[in-house]
Amino acid sequence: MKKLKIQSMTTAEMEKLIKSKEDYKIAARLVCLLPLTKGESSRKAQELLLLSHNQICIWAKRFEQFGLEGLRDKPKPGRKSAISSDQLDWLRNLVLNESPLEHDYNTETWTAPILVKVIEKHCNIKYSDDMVYILLKKKLKLTHKKGKGFYPEADPEKRENFLDNLKKTSGSTF
Repeated sequence: MKKLKIQSMTTAEMEKLIKSKEDYKIAARLVCLLPLTKGESSRKAQELLLLSHNQICIWAKRFEQFGLEGLRDKPKPGRKSAISSDQLDWLRNLVLNESPLEHDYNTETWTAPILVKVIEKHCNIKYSDDMVYILLKKKLKLTHKKGKGFYPEADPEKRENFLDNLKKTSGSTF
């Protein structure tokens, strides 16, 4: 049987790559291939890493052919998404460039319950709060950001009066 050897990358380059990658699966797969860069057989790597010989061979061939992309999981088949790419583009624009105030909500911050209502109204698709968060994170690659603490419904005069009274009674300054 022909001995597999990684030739497209040196041991030092692969070790550096393992340390720099945050994606655990890819790093773990690179670790599995590391003995091959040192000239070890895939059978020896199997013994060291307690993985199947076939899996190591598959990863080695995919890595040689496609580089790091070959070590990523292939897309899993599943249900077709209910929301189209145009609707996702609309949702991205909505969340990034518009305010809930423009859609008659009394807040500056987009929340899942608000987005559920807006998506249902605009796209005629009913999602749960959890699914909205999944859409934002996985499909649109957006991350959660805390609100600014600005409340448009707050009355600035009442706040000033409250702070003045608080200063007088507590003796502290704000």
